[in-house]
Amino acid sequence: MKEAEITGAIAATDKQLTEVESTLGELRLTDASQEGVQNVEDKEKALEQIKEEQIALDSSRILLQELLSKAREEVVSRAATESQDRSTKVTFGNQNSGFQIGISNGPISGISFGGKGA
Repeated sequence: MKEAEITGAIAATDKQLTEVESTLGELRLTDASQEGVQNVEDKEKALEQIKEEQIALDSSRILLQELLSKAREEVVSRAATESQDRSTKVTFGNQNSGFQIGISNGPISGISFGGKGA
């Protein structure tokens, strides 16, 4: 669930970044010679605020990517731990000794045959 939430946050951040970059581009294309002094000052303030928002969004995206990476590492680590905690015990009847195998699709080595007391 964490991964889905983080991925959603990254997508939302990407969308906001796209909108901010679009707004920034529009403001830069506005012809400054046709505007009054007050409008130029307002435009400069708006550009500065949008640049700061862009920097904040870029930082947020980097942190979200790191968080997603950590969440994925945690999932892998948890899965590895669970698989190590499980063990399988097989018993073949009352005489649990000797060589007993169901199906083997690979080589079998390191086996010696002898009596129980040997």
